[in-house]
Amino acid sequence: MKNIKRLCILLVAVFSVSVTFGQQITDLRINELLIKNEKNFIDEYGRHTPWVEIFNTSYNTVNIAGCYLTDDTTGLAAGNGNPNWYRIPSTDVKTQIPQRGHIVFYLDNSALYGTFHTNFDPNESKNNYVALISSNAKTLIHIFPYPASLRNSDKSFGAIVDGEPELEYLEYFTPGSTNKVDMDVTKSEKLMKSDPFGIGLAIISMAVVFSALVLIYIMLKVFGIFNRKKQKMNAAAQQATATSTSTPKPELVKDEESITGQEIAAIATALHLHLNSFHDEESEIITIETQSAVYSPWSQKHLTIKRVQRR
Repeated sequence: MKNIKRLCILLVAVFSVSVTFGQQITDLRINELLIKNEKNFIDEYGRHTPWVEIFNTSYNTVNIAGCYLTDDTTGLAAGNGNPNWYRIPSTDVKTQIPQRGHIVFYLDNSALYGTFHTNFDPNESKNNYVALISSNAKTLIHIFPYPASLRNSDKSFGAIVDGEPELEYLEYFTPGSTNKVDMDVTKSEKLMKSDPFGIGLAIISMAVVFSALVLIYIMLKVFGIFNRKKQKMNAAAQQATATSTSTPKPELVKDEESITGQEIAAIATALHLHLNSFHDEESEIITIETQSAVYSPWSQKHLTIKRVQRR
């Protein structure tokens, strides 16, 4: 009885492990593919080669070792496998994909370069897909179709959201990371994207400089007009001040028409009185009076004799 219980427990454990392992393997998805790699991701040898990204959709670590990558599923239906498939080595610990993690393989037809270098190149393939096959060579885990135009495009092709079936050309290359890039694009990046040759930026710069020069010219013109008007106003004010402060010249002679008879009579009367009434009549007699002083200037020698200084 105990042996039967032990056997049941062992079968359940093996079944659980196998189911868990099977679910983890089947949760792998080919997530992104780039064929024309000229300026993008490089391998450890510094080469630009095609690459494919595989995503683990589960929340457990999955070891992809022993599975197959191929661009030709011939032999899958028969369950016999295909010697041309690339078998992922099981001796590399880096083949373990963490939960919701990514792993990248280089499709460079250079399997001797290492674990993550396959034996096929999509540029030389007749088919437009990449397939991931389980280690039993019978189960197709995921097939990733792509358009033939991808071979001539410098963009990658992949899932819009990691692990989802909807595929499209991606705006950003994201090997080894999520395809859904949530980043704040700077203004310079937006401008570079909308105006890659800088023509718009050059036109805007020239317009700004020209507008600034026009504005400066207008300001100088206005200031010049204002200063000229101010100078004229100051000159006019100075002239008016000089005119108001200057003494007006008296009118010496009036027009004959402006002198009345009364004025003439008054002038004549004034002349008559001036000549006849206000002056004494001279008697034409000269009178000499003697000086009343008791001394004579002749007796004052100090006034008449010049003193000479002694040498």
